[in-house]
Order: sequence, then structure tokens, then C-alpha cells
Amino acid sequence: MNAKGKFILNLVALLAIFVVMIYVIQNSLAEILAELTATKPIILIGVIGLGLAYQFFEGWSIQEIVRSFSTSFRRYDGMVTAWYVAFYRVVTFGVGTLISEVNFYTRKGLKVSQSMGVTSLHMIMYKLAMLTYAIIGLVIQFSLFYTRAPRMIPLILLGMVMTTAIILFFLLISISINLHVWFIQMSDKLFKTTKMRNLIDRCNLQIYSLRETVASILHDRTALIRIYLLNMIKLAMWYLIPYIIIIDNHPEIDFLLVFSLISFTLILAGVIPSPAGIGAFEFVYLFLFSPLVGTVDAISSMLLYRFASYVLPFFLGFVQVLIDRKNVLSNEFEEMKSKE
Repeated sequence: MNAKGKFILNLVALLAIFVVMIYVIQNSLAEILAELTATKPIILIGVIGLGLAYQFFEGWSIQEIVRSFSTSFRRYDGMVTAWYVAFYRVVTFGVGTLISEVNFYTRKGLKVSQSMGVTSLHMIMYKLAMLTYAIIGLVIQFSLFYTRAPRMIPLILLGMVMTTAIILFFLLISISINLHVWFIQMSDKLFKTTKMRNLIDRCNLQIYSLRETVASILHDRTALIRIYLLNMIKLAMWYLIPYIIIIDNHPEIDFLLVFSLISFTLILAGVIPSPAGIGAFEFVYLFLFSPLVGTVDAISSMLLYRFASYVLPFFLGFVQVLIDRKNVLSNEFEEMKSKE
């Protein structure tokens, strides 16, 4: 494509981003943004502060993973990664989440296999930290749930099992040589044309590189412990948000109970289907918190939590994408002028 064509294409892409942004704000974020105007400034400062703290530790954990392949990758680059992924998670309705993360790493100079390895380990550590908090919460609150809501215990255990399965799945596709061999054997049986065999050969090389990449990261146990602890800290930032919101109207609320309930919410949101068009997270959050603080306060705290965990990184990602698009358009405009 010539310079003029690339410029027009990127301009259209920028306009499409704005259109999707307006659609998302009107249909998904309006209630959250409205709740911000009704929130006390001190609580709002706390929510934003914890949301930004999560982004800081998220960037730090990403930097620790990428460090094996790029010493120039800064902590701020890790934060930008999180914003970039958050933006594309929203505008692609979740479809482009992992692809956008892999794409960002490749733009920073990593190979595709390295980018896939970093993305896999990032997901594994996040899920492992989430699982850890849920196990601790269930141990602490087991007697309470056993006497007041015994039917919740199997659901929470199911969420833990499903999360464990996701962790094992990512580990399996990342490091299993047996799965790699099975893929080669099945490909040899199913695909005979030269074109398909060439494609399979390229996939085979990428899978091999991915396995070597993840193995090299997992070899450094000290780094793994640091990454795991950073993921524990970053999740704690999010898990504190409901408590600092709810305690304003419910000063008698138990901190460990609120902390445990939000950990159960994230675990269960991944395994419970969305009823009546309501998001799984919203449904589980209201189901667990409404009996504790009432529906009104549960909705209020949920909206503010979604702001810190969903809207804030989305807007930060939007700013970053705008900067990237502006730079691309400027470069292509200069290239177009030089060729006239």
C-alpha cells in the first residue's frame, strides 16, 4: 500500500475508535460515570488511588516477566501494556484481549513466540494469585458459609477447579512436549498439500519457540516468586476497593468478609453464565454483597469497583492509543508529502 493509502486507512481506524468509544460510553459506562458524580471526594480519591496502584504493580509484574528478553523494557512500559490491553478488551468486547497483548510485546521488539510466552505466564500468574486469595477466603469464612449459605461452597469450589484448569491449560500448551509431538503427528495425518504443510511447519517452529521461551522464564525460580508476589499485591489493591466504599455507610462491616467476598466474586464470575443479559461479574457481585449491605449500597460499590478495574485502565489505554495513532498519522503524512 502506498503512503496515501496507509494514511487514509489509519485515519479511518482512528475514526472507528472514536465511534466505538462513544458507543461503549453510552451503552456500558454511563451508569458508572454517573455514580462518580454522587460519590464523596475522599472515597473517590481512595478508589482512583487503589486503581492506579493496581496499574503500577501490574506494570512491575509485566516488566519482571519481560526482563528475560528485553532489559530496555521499563516498568512504565508494563503499565502501558496493561492500559493498551484494557482498551482493546473493551472495544473488541473481549475478543482481542490476548491478541492485543501479544501485539504490544512484538512492537517492543520481542519475537512472536516470546510475546506469546510472556502473555501466557502473565495469565497464569494472575489466575494463580486469584486462586490463592479465594482459597484463603474460603478457609477463613468456611464456618460462616456452612451455617448460612452452604450451597455456595460447591459453587466456590467449582470456580476454583475451573481456574485451576485454566492455569493447567496455559501451562500445558506452553511447555508440554507431548502435546507438541501430538500436534505434529495429527498434522502429518490430516494435511498433505504443500501449502498446508508449509503453514504447519511455521506453526511447529512457533510452538517450539514458545515452549523454549516459557521454559526459560520458569527456570528462574526467584523471578517467579517475585512475579507471583507482585500479582498478589496488585490484586489486593482491587480487593480493598469494596471495603473502603462500603465502610462509609456500614462501619461495622468485617474487613476479612468483604475481602473474601470479592475474591469469590472474581472466581465465580468466570464459571457462572450471564443471566438475563446481566454481566456475570455484576450478577455474582450483587448476589454476594446485597444480603450483606443492601441492594442500593451493593450496586453503588459495584459501579465504583468497575470504574477502578475496568473504566480507568480503559481511558488510560484510550489516551495511549490516541498518542500512537497520532504518531503513525504524522509519520505517514510526512512520508506522503515527501513523495509528492
